[in-house]
Amino acid sequence: MATPSLAVPRPKPRIIVAACFGHAVEWFEFGVYGYLATILGKVFFPGNDPVASTLSALAVFGVAFLARPLGAVIFGHLGDRLGRRAILSMTILIMGGATTAIGILPSYASIGIGAPLLLIVLRLLQGISAGGETSGAAAFLAESAPPKRRGLWTSSIQAIGIVAFVAASTLVAFLSGVLGAQQMTAWGWRIPFLLSLPLAAAGLYLRFRVEETPAFKAVLAKEETAHKRVPVRELFGFHKGALFLLIAIVSVEAVASYVAKTYAATYLISTIGLDASTALLSTSVTLLFAAALVPAYAVLSDRIGRRPLLIWGTIALVIVAVPAFLLIGTGTIAGAIVGQVIAIIPGTAISVGVVVAQAELFPARVRYSGASLGYNIAYAVFGGSAPYVAAALVAATAVKLMPAYYLIVIGVLGLFAMFRLPETFKKDMIDAEPASSASSTATAPGV
Repeated sequence: MATPSLAVPRPKPRIIVAACFGHAVEWFEFGVYGYLATILGKVFFPGNDPVASTLSALAVFGVAFLARPLGAVIFGHLGDRLGRRAILSMTILIMGGATTAIGILPSYASIGIGAPLLLIVLRLLQGISAGGETSGAAAFLAESAPPKRRGLWTSSIQAIGIVAFVAASTLVAFLSGVLGAQQMTAWGWRIPFLLSLPLAAAGLYLRFRVEETPAFKAVLAKEETAHKRVPVRELFGFHKGALFLLIAIVSVEAVASYVAKTYAATYLISTIGLDASTALLSTSVTLLFAAALVPAYAVLSDRIGRRPLLIWGTIALVIVAVPAFLLIGTGTIAGAIVGQVIAIIPGTAISVGVVVAQAELFPARVRYSGASLGYNIAYAVFGGSAPYVAAALVAATAVKLMPAYYLIVIGVLGLFAMFRLPETFKKDMIDAEPASSASSTATAPGV
């Protein structure tokens, strides 16, 4: 087999568009579910206690995250054997189909216990799909990007993901204002889920129009028997240290992300007592600010590295967590916005560092598997549970600052791993060493 040129081709904007659009569909759906948690609790988990209904809906929100490691194993394996592009097309197809199906689910009042069970099944499908989406898109962009702009290219999925969250919150706020609480509970909640169908179709079309990455082409050129490899076995054989480090640093990002982006609206409504429209407006303003920060942090990481961004972002998050939630708890729109902005500034730095580092920690042969598995194990344990844990801590203790204390504990623990993290921002992404030399060149950082 002829060896292709290892030079990175001239950047094509459609590569970024294709990767980001599919990622936006995932974040849009997860955002919609989080912002509609109080309504979904009434529709699928009716009862006399509204707090219990909301907690049940948030628990199902976390169910999708439990399936993400399974999706990471499946799609990571296929992505390292068959290529990034084909698998990313598959993940967006599954995500779009499952999300649309939620929009047509009958309520508990219509079919009883079958309604929440079907919801759980569809959330599991979404989780399996998401297990191959975020890290796959990050690997795809990192392998396609010019070396000095890798952080900027790869973090674009973070920016577009945040915009998708804003779109979700804005849509839910608009529908809530136009339809009112009664109509939203009756049928209005279905509209955001049904919109996923055309969005997923557009994303699928875009992904079919891009080429495979140079790094994966190089892997195929070196290995005639690439289809027979077992990437997960190689990952645990030679890259365990990198995998465990990734799990640790992503745990901080997962908690910070879902407390600030998903649980914040529920916290403002259920705990602080703001109306839904005001809470969602506050969250939208905060997220738009975060999206604007992403390119700046990405350019900084391309100059100074990922490790400083992660360490100082986490230290800052630990410092500002309590002041931020004190401001959020004032019960005013100004306090809510300022408090969320204070928390999102370091949180965004962590997110940018994580999304790039996850692809750089592993060689091309196992990049999809390693990034997906490490990222999604952390999200399964900490990300999906973050809204539920935060809400449960407040409900159990009646201490409104418990989400801030939770952030502090996770941040401090994560710092131990970040100080051991090797710097990766100058790494060559086209590193398709032959299988015979894998054991000598694939020593895991941090072991």
